[in-house]
Amino acid sequence: MVLTKTISEKIISFIKKQPCLIQDVANYLDLSWVTAERYIQKIEKESGIIKTKTFRKGTQGAIKLVYYNYSESTQADEVQKKLFNVIISQSNKKYFDPMEIFQYVDEDKSKAFYETYKDPSISSKQKLIPLLRSTKEELFVFSGNMSFMNMVENKIKIMDVIEEVLKKGVHIKILTRIDFASLDNLSKLTPLLKKYKNLEIKHTFQPLRGFIIDSNLVRLKDEKEKGNFKKNELNQNVRVFYEFYDSEWIDWLKNVFWYLYRNSLNYEERKKVLARIVP
Repeated sequence: MVLTKTISEKIISFIKKQPCLIQDVANYLDLSWVTAERYIQKIEKESGIIKTKTFRKGTQGAIKLVYYNYSESTQADEVQKKLFNVIISQSNKKYFDPMEIFQYVDEDKSKAFYETYKDPSISSKQKLIPLLRSTKEELFVFSGNMSFMNMVENKIKIMDVIEEVLKKGVHIKILTRIDFASLDNLSKLTPLLKKYKNLEIKHTFQPLRGFIIDSNLVRLKDEKEKGNFKKNELNQNVRVFYEFYDSEWIDWLKNVFWYLYRNSLNYEERKKVLARIVP
C-alpha cells in the first residue's frame, strides 16, 4: 500500500493532537503495525515534521513514541529562538557568524579549528572526505552555490564521494541557492538526481555553510576575506570550522534545516522558473 498525500495528512493531523504509539496510528487508519511504522518513517525522513523516540530500547517492553515536531520546537529557549529568527531572516553568509551558535555549546561537546588561506578552493584542514564517508543514514547540507562539489582532496573528487555515499543508501538533502550563478555547479549533480531517489535539492537563500551528519555531528564553516574589512582590521583571509556533538543543539539545527526545507522550492520547480527567463 502506497503512502498517499491524504494518508500522510491524516497521520500528521492525528499525531499533532498528542504524542502516541505506532499502534495507535495503526488502529486509527486500520493498518498493520508494520505498515504504520513504514509510513511514519517515510514522513519523518521526507519532512521532519514528526519524530519517533524509543524507550527501553533493546528490551521486550520497548515502546516507540511518535510526536509532532513543528517549527515551535526550534524555539526551545530565548537563545535558540533569537538564533532561529536571525538565520531565517538572513540570506547572506556575511550576516551570520556560526560562532553565534558555537559559543553556547558545551565545551566538552564541541571543537573548532582555524586556518588562513589565499585560494578559497584549497583547504589544509577541511578534510571533507572522511566527514562525508562517516555518514550512515542522512546528510543535511547547508550550501551557498554548491562550490564544494568542485573540490579535490588527496586526488579524490568530492563529487565521487557524494555518489559513494548515495550508493550506501544515505539520504542527502541539500539547501542551496539555485540561480544562474549556481547552475553550472548544480548541473554536475543532475546525473545523480536521476540515478538516486535519496538525493534531494531545494532552493533557498540562507546564511549557513556546513553539514549535519546523522544525529551525531554538525560542522559549520565561516570564511572572512580581508577585502571585506577596513584597512588593518583583518590582514589575511581566515577560515574557521566549528564542530559540535551536543544532541540538543544538533536536534535544534536539524529543526532549523527542516523549517527552511519545508518552505523551499525543489530543484526542478526552480529550474522551470529560471527557464521562463532564459530558455
